[in-house]
Amino acid sequence: MPRATVIWNGDLKLIGRDSLGHEVLMEAHKRYGGTGTGITPMELFLMALGGCVGLEIVIMLKARNQNLVYYEAELEGTSKEEHPKILNKIYVKFRLKGNLDDDVVDKVVNLAMSKLCPIAAMLSSISEIKWSYEIIKDEVENNT
Repeated sequence: MPRATVIWNGDLKLIGRDSLGHEVLMEAHKRYGGTGTGITPMELFLMALGGCVGLEIVIMLKARNQNLVYYEAELEGTSKEEHPKILNKIYVKFRLKGNLDDDVVDKVVNLAMSKLCPIAAMLSSISEIKWSYEIIKDEVENNT
């Protein structure tokens, strides 16, 4: 069962700690009085989505003997104007590098986003989530 603890650390800063003792500093955005030294909780939420789906993508591509050498997810969300200002739209752009089969990547990315990542599943019930991906082919040098 996932577990976490969040402790106020003075000013507008909080320390989040997971069950293994890993910590992350969170704070209010600078426009609301934060100092810019911590991650905002909403951006951490987007990072959690990118990490969750990223693990699914990496695991599935490796299981399908794909030579993935780089994974990146760029995430952007827009919030409702009224409170609670939940994310109502999320866009994810994946960049994958390696000697990858286009059809395999397409199936894996769509499966991870639509079925396997529990964070994506939870978010999709309240937000419109769209995604795309780019495959950067791994150049093979010819030394003949």
